[in-house]
Amino acid sequence: MPLREDDPESIGGYRIESRIGTGGMGVVYRARTPSGRTVAVKVVHAQYADDPEFRARFRQEVRAARRVSGAFTAPVVDADPDAARPWMATVYVAGDTLAQRVAEQGTLDWPQLRRLGVELAEALRELHRAEVVHRDLKPSNVLLLGPGRADEGGPDPDGAAGAVRVIDFGISRAAQSDVRTQTGMVLGSPPFMAPEQFSSPRDVGPPVDVFSFGALLVYAATGRSPFEAENAYLAAYQTVHHAPELGALPAELRPLVLSCLAKAPQERPTPDALREALAALPERVSGDGEPAPTGTAGGPTLALSRGDATVPDASTRGGGESTGADLTAVTPHTPRGSRRRRITVAASALAVALVAAAGISVAVRGGAAGEEPVARQGAPASVPGWRPWTTSLAKAPENGKDGKHGSRVSDPRELMPDSYQCTPSRLGVYCASFTTTLVKLDPASGEVDWKVPMGDAGRSGGRLTNPVVAVGEGLVFTFSGDGTQGVDAYDAGTGHRVWRKKGPHSEFAMMSGVLVVHLGELGPSSTARYAAFDPRSGKELWRRTLTADSPSPLYAGADGTLVADLRRAKAGVRTVERLDARTGRTLGRAQAPKGDLWLATVRGNRAYYARWENDTGVSSRVFVQDLVSGRVRSVDFPWAVEPEAPPLVVGDTMYLFDYSNEIVLALDLKRGKALWTTSRELRLFSEPTVSGDTLYATTPGNSVVAIDTRTGKERWRTRPPVEPAGQQGGPKGGGGTIDQRSPSGTGPLRVGDVFYGVTGDGAFSVAVPGKGARPPR
Repeated sequence: MPLREDDPESIGGYRIESRIGTGGMGVVYRARTPSGRTVAVKVVHAQYADDPEFRARFRQEVRAARRVSGAFTAPVVDADPDAARPWMATVYVAGDTLAQRVAEQGTLDWPQLRRLGVELAEALRELHRAEVVHRDLKPSNVLLLGPGRADEGGPDPDGAAGAVRVIDFGISRAAQSDVRTQTGMVLGSPPFMAPEQFSSPRDVGPPVDVFSFGALLVYAATGRSPFEAENAYLAAYQTVHHAPELGALPAELRPLVLSCLAKAPQERPTPDALREALAALPERVSGDGEPAPTGTAGGPTLALSRGDATVPDASTRGGGESTGADLTAVTPHTPRGSRRRRITVAASALAVALVAAAGISVAVRGGAAGEEPVARQGAPASVPGWRPWTTSLAKAPENGKDGKHGSRVSDPRELMPDSYQCTPSRLGVYCASFTTTLVKLDPASGEVDWKVPMGDAGRSGGRLTNPVVAVGEGLVFTFSGDGTQGVDAYDAGTGHRVWRKKGPHSEFAMMSGVLVVHLGELGPSSTARYAAFDPRSGKELWRRTLTADSPSPLYAGADGTLVADLRRAKAGVRTVERLDARTGRTLGRAQAPKGDLWLATVRGNRAYYARWENDTGVSSRVFVQDLVSGRVRSVDFPWAVEPEAPPLVVGDTMYLFDYSNEIVLALDLKRGKALWTTSRELRLFSEPTVSGDTLYATTPGNSVVAIDTRTGKERWRTRPPVEPAGQQGGPKGGGGTIDQRSPSGTGPLRVGDVFYGVTGDGAFSVAVPGKGARPPR
């Protein structure tokens, strides 16, 4: 995250480089020591600096962090709790929080879940042996390193030293400490708190961390806490009085998790017992990733099922920051203003009353240090009134011609057919077309809330570019409709234009909390120009000009990096340069493999190239390059693949969508073999999205198809939603085709127990089938 004008240049002799995150108690910066070592510096907010109790609590945090420095925490380097603004410096850990991991890549599969449990249990054992109780274990306080990543304390090339780090000891205390919070004050983060933290917060002990451990495992496996609720008070009530909702938690983990979530502290296991039990579980389990049941009329029974949470397609050529990161869940159909809604509100009010009657004040901590705002949270919340829907954006009324304000409309039908890219978010589903409009759809009903005419927004120098929609910071970003190929930012709720950057610009994407823009048009040029803007204000943060004959599209790499493919034909040189998206600083360069290669996609720190064979437009070799070391390996395939669209790479498998034949091909990049090809009878309409062992794609008949990634066989498909009024040639027989539609490049997005799909002229939403669903006969 970029620095702000009021951020200090240095703290305690540590030079500040960027923001890592901000929370309710303070800000965490990435900084450098005089010797060049990277550290994380936490500084408390100014409003708390004069609070004696807060200073005492911060001293306690420093002491606790120093006591538990080890393999599963970030060791303290330095601290000054008596400074004008107290601060603490720890070893910098390069990793994502569990919240970020689930939000961006979906829930954990069984091997990842088992390892998380084992290492988190070891971390708790370390804490409790040091007589420290954390009291605020939650997804944003658990860092995941992963292979090849390390902290500044030493390398961890295989992740063997422990891929989990527990951070933020802001409300922890020693087990025998006399330091207490003020009477009746509860500190923590519902819904990951233990019952006793609400009923007797002054007397909590190590079992509260075990309870949070169980809730974290449920979150990692399903995408939500076992006590998820609409607000903190209802979550507190459910934690104290209700049984946990385990959703799609694997059967092998249920007994262990239920013991962790026991209401009575003395009934919960110790970290040693947890570690032994988890280590004894098999490394693989059958049925991993099987779809779980949808919710019922009484409320949703799951949100993101294990292995089925879909990573939204970023508006980049590769896997980076999600442009639709503001995801929330949608519950099954309940009419607006229904009895269920009134019951929920009444239950919430009752929970507030009961909690207040107990003399408890719930202090819900804001986004913790290192945690981004709501856009990064992976646990979905319900949207009342959902029903299956299809919206055709074939025509919309001519309102709001000034392009500055969205206009509320009631009939989105009969527009000139056009290709739309849609992104669901907490506030709505946003769609932009090549040449027509930016539209906000109600995620529950599909009704058009507002629309902004875009004119020739998708045209640049007479050439169509991809329609792009990015959602973040309460704003929607798309190309402007003034003929300049600029970038516009609109208020996501009202459609009011907030700012505009005149072009021409060819592409943009949200990366690491900033809007990165490729300046100018793609095509022959002597330079490649990039810039980044503050998404809220539109203020330019940095601008870079790189030498290249043919500048590349935007690629998002690992750790908030922009990857630029730079060709200099006259010099016979082609390099791939990695830039820090927040600062524009060059992080490294690698010489690209030689030959006429297509940079197909970038995933993490790997680039994937395809070789063209003469003018046939087919590829039989893939080159995989490590962008950090520059090492390249090639993989040959026994038959040619037509690379019509950027492939999707998950692990060592590459998935390619063949538009002409409407099929998906799976390639094994390790062994150099074709794994499978989907049947042409599936008639797939979109590029695939993959999570766990399930691949999802849409059909021309507005169904979502689930395909087993191990075999390529269909598991199930959803029923098409109702056809919009006025649409001709709709789905026939539950799986027919719509001849006038052309294939869409946007794969289906799963949000809780609902799918959103894109058609050739709009969008649709269907419910996830129940557990055990099979392909239709």
